[in-house]
Amino acid sequence: MAGTKRISIAALKPGMFVVGMDQPWYKTPFLFHKRLVGSDDEINLLRRHGIQEVLIDPGKGLDLEEPAVNPPAAPPPGDPPKAQTPASSEAELAHARAKAARATYREAMKALERVLDELESGNPAVVTNLKKVVADVLRRIMEHPLSMLTQFCVQKMQEFDRTLASHATDVCVLSLIVAQELSGVAIDHEELGIGALLHDIGYLRLPRNLYRRSRELTGHERSLMQQHPQLAAAALPARPSESAMPETIRRIIAEHHERLDGSGFPQGLSGAVLCMGGQLVGLVDTYDGMVSWRTDRPPLLPHDAIRQLFVLGEKGRFDKSLVEVTIKALGVYPVGSLLKLNTGERAIVVGIHSEHRLKPTVKIITSPLGQPYEEPLIVDLANPGSDQPARTILRALDPRQERVKTAQYFDPACEGTPR
Repeated sequence: MAGTKRISIAALKPGMFVVGMDQPWYKTPFLFHKRLVGSDDEINLLRRHGIQEVLIDPGKGLDLEEPAVNPPAAPPPGDPPKAQTPASSEAELAHARAKAARATYREAMKALERVLDELESGNPAVVTNLKKVVADVLRRIMEHPLSMLTQFCVQKMQEFDRTLASHATDVCVLSLIVAQELSGVAIDHEELGIGALLHDIGYLRLPRNLYRRSRELTGHERSLMQQHPQLAAAALPARPSESAMPETIRRIIAEHHERLDGSGFPQGLSGAVLCMGGQLVGLVDTYDGMVSWRTDRPPLLPHDAIRQLFVLGEKGRFDKSLVEVTIKALGVYPVGSLLKLNTGERAIVVGIHSEHRLKPTVKIITSPLGQPYEEPLIVDLANPGSDQPARTILRALDPRQERVKTAQYFDPACEGTPR
C-alpha cells in the first residue's frame, strides 16, 4: 500500500493511523483495523492480543519521526502545574469523540435536509452536494468507528420523530461501518453513502401521511408505498447531464427493497442480478426499521432485532455472509443494550468485541439488589480484572419496562428525552 509503513508495536504511538495489523480482525479487540490510535491503553490492548507489527499511514496520522505528544506549555510563574490522571484524560478523550460524532451526524442531517427540500421543490439532486457529507462521515468512522457506532445507537435510544433525513442518515452511517468490514468485495464507499442517503427519496412523490402513518395501511396504500423505489427515478437527474447520478447510486436506490430470494419489491428481482450496494443498504434499512420508533409500534430490542437479521439470512432473504458481517459490526448485544448479569447487576453495553461476541464491554449501573451505583463500573466481560467476579449475560432487558434512560449513560449532554 503506497505511503504506508510497517512498524513494530514498540514504535506505535498515540496519534498514528493504523491501516493494518499482523493478526486477522477476529483475533483482535477492535471492530476495525483502520483506526487512529487514541491512547497508550489501546496499544497495550494490542500487545495483549499478540500484535507485533502494524501498518501505519503517515498521511492520516503521525509519522515515526514526529513526537507522539506535544510537550506541555510551561505554566505561568507561581501557577503550580495541574496533575491529570490517565483516567481523566481518557474520559476527556471519550467525551471529545462523542461530541465530534454528534456534530458529524448533525451536519450530515442538515445537509441532507437541504437536498430533500430542493427535491421536494422539483429541483434535481446534485451528487456533489452530498459528497462532502459522505466524506466527513467516512473520515469519522475511519478515525474512531466506535464513536460513530455509539452515536447511531444513541439515536435509536432517543425519542425523536422518525423523519426521512434522520432515517437516511442512520442508514448511511451504519452502511459505511459495515462496508469497512467487507473483505474481498469491491464497493465504492462514496457511492454507497450517497445511495444510502437518497434511498428513500421516492417518498417525496407520495402523500406524506403514508410515510408518517398512524395506522395499518390498506392494500392500495401498501401498493403505493412499494412504488417509492421506482418513483425515486423522477427525482434523479436524467442522463446525459453534468449532474447525472452514477448508475451504481441509481441501482442502490432502485434495489434496496429487492431481496435475494425474489420476495422483495418493486420488481421481484433475485440472486446475482442484485447489486451489493443495494443489498447492503436494504439490510441496514431493515435493521434500522426494527429498532426505530414508529407511530404504530415501539422499537424491537437491539438484541431481538439482531436475532431477526440472523433468521432472515437463514431463510435466504439476505446473503448470509452479509448478515454475518453486519452482526459482527453491531455485536450480538449492540451498544446501548440493557442487560441482566448472572450477579443480579444491570449493565449497559458500551463496547463490543468481534472476537468475543457474547462478552461486550459494559457499564454496570445497579447492584445485585437493584441499588444504583454512585459511580457506574466499567467492565470488559472478555477480560475482567483478577479482583472481579466472573460475570456473564443472562438476558437483555427492555429499558422502557425497567425505566432506565440508557442514553444518559453515554453522555449527559445527549439531546432529546430518552425513552
